[in-house]
Amino acid sequence: MFLFITGIRPVQLRRLYKTVYHSVCEMGESNNVSSVEDVLQPKRETLRSVKDVEEKVDRNSWGYVVGFGTIITFIAGIGHVNSFGLIYNDFINETQSTAKSLTSAHGVFSIMLAIGGIILNSITKKYSLRTGGLIGAVLLCTGSFSTVFISNTNQLPITFGVFQGIGFGIMVPVCYSTLNYYFVRRRTTVMSICKAIQGVLLMWYPQLIKKIMSVYGFRETLFLLAGMSLHTFPGMLSMITDKKKPRNIRTASDLENGKQRENEDLLLSKDNGDLKEDHNKNVMVKIRQKIEEILNFKILKDVVYCNICLGQSFVNFSDLTFFILQPMLLFQYGYDRTQVAMCISICAAADVGGRFTLAIISSIFHINTRMLFYLATLLTFLIRLLMLQITQFLWMATVTGALGVLRAWLHVASPLLVSNHVSHEDFPGAYAMYMLAAGTVNVTFSPVIGLLKDVYQDYVPAFYALTLCCIPCLLFWPIEYVIKTK
Repeated sequence: MFLFITGIRPVQLRRLYKTVYHSVCEMGESNNVSSVEDVLQPKRETLRSVKDVEEKVDRNSWGYVVGFGTIITFIAGIGHVNSFGLIYNDFINETQSTAKSLTSAHGVFSIMLAIGGIILNSITKKYSLRTGGLIGAVLLCTGSFSTVFISNTNQLPITFGVFQGIGFGIMVPVCYSTLNYYFVRRRTTVMSICKAIQGVLLMWYPQLIKKIMSVYGFRETLFLLAGMSLHTFPGMLSMITDKKKPRNIRTASDLENGKQRENEDLLLSKDNGDLKEDHNKNVMVKIRQKIEEILNFKILKDVVYCNICLGQSFVNFSDLTFFILQPMLLFQYGYDRTQVAMCISICAAADVGGRFTLAIISSIFHINTRMLFYLATLLTFLIRLLMLQITQFLWMATVTGALGVLRAWLHVASPLLVSNHVSHEDFPGAYAMYMLAAGTVNVTFSPVIGLLKDVYQDYVPAFYALTLCCIPCLLFWPIEYVIKTK
C-alpha cells in the first residue's frame, strides 16, 4: 500500500533504504537527525520533482496540437483583415460610403476584443477555457455570416465589429493562455513558429481573394470567408489543459454549521431597519468585489504593466490600421489591382521570413521580447516616414517588405510582453485589461484617422498620424528604464 500511494518503485526503495541507513549511521551521534522521515523526505521531494518534469515533457506533445489549433483559429478568424482594401474598395465606391465607416468598424472591433476578454475572464471562473473558446467561435461565425448580407459599410461596425470582435476577443486569450500552460522555456520559439506558419498561409491570401473576387464576385467572396470561419471550432476543441475546476460540495457538517450561524444571526439581530441597511451594504460590497474581480483592477497597481499596455496599444493600433489602409493609399498613387496585391503579398512574404528568422534565433539565443518590440517599433517609425516620401513601385515594394519583417517581430513579441510579466493564473485577466486599453485607443483614434482622410481627401495625412502613434512607446519606455536603473 505504501508503494502504491507514494509511487516509489521497489528498486528506488532499496536505494533509498541504503541512503537512509548510511545517513542515520553517520549523523545519528550528532543528533542532527531526529527520525528516518527527516532523511526520507528530501528523497520523496526529489522523486516528485522528477515526476513533475516527466509530466511537463508529456504535456508538450499536446502543446504542439494546441499550437496548430491556434494557427487555424487566427487564419480562419482574421486572415482576411489585411485584405480589407481589396475586398471593400469597389463596394465603398458603389455605395458611396466613407473611409470613416471602415476605420470605425475596426475601432469597434478592437473595443469588442477587450469586452470578449472580460467575458472570458468571467466564464473561466466556472467553466474551462475550451468552453469559453467555443462560445467565442459561435459569436464569430454569426458575425461572419451576417456580413454577407450588408448593404453598406455602415453596418460593418455591427457584423464585423461587435459579433466578430467579441468572438475573437474570447478566443485569443484562450489560445495564448493554453500555449503558455504547455510552454515556458520555449515560449518565444513556439510563438515564432506559430506566427511564421500563419504568415506562410496569409502570404497567399491577397492573391487568393483577388482571384475569388474576379471569378465569384463580392457577396460570394464574403460567403466563402464566412465558411472559412467555421474552422475556429476544431481550433477551440484542441484547447485542453489538465487543470480542473474544484467542485463546491457541501457536507452534512457544513449544513449544520450553516444552520447554527443562521440561528446566531437571528439571536443577535437588532431590528429590521438595521438588518436591511447591513444587507444593502453587503450587496454593494459584493457587487464592487465582483466588478473588481471581473475587470481585474488590481493589475492596474503595477505601473510597469500599465506602461507596457499604453505603448503596446498605440503601436498595435497603428500597425493594424496602417496595413488596412495601405491598399487605399496605393490605389490613390495610381497602382492597379495587380500591383496592390503584389505589394500586400511581398509584405506577407517578408512577414513570414521575419518570423522564421526569429524562430531560429530564439531557439539558439535568449531574446528579451520587450527590447525586441521596442527596436521593431523604432525602425517601423523611421521606415514609415521614408515610405511616405516615395511613390515608385520598386521602392514602395522594397519598403513594404522591410515593414513586413518588422511587423513579424511586433506580432511575435506582442502577446509575450504581458505573459512574461504576469503569472499564468493572472494572464487571462491581465490580457483582457490590455485588450481593453487597446480597444479604447482604437475606438477613440480610428474615427480621427478616417476623418483626416475625408477632410483632406488624401490618405497621406492619415498615414502621418498613424506613424506618430508610435511615440508613446518610444518615449515612455525609455523613461521607465531610466527610473528603474536609478
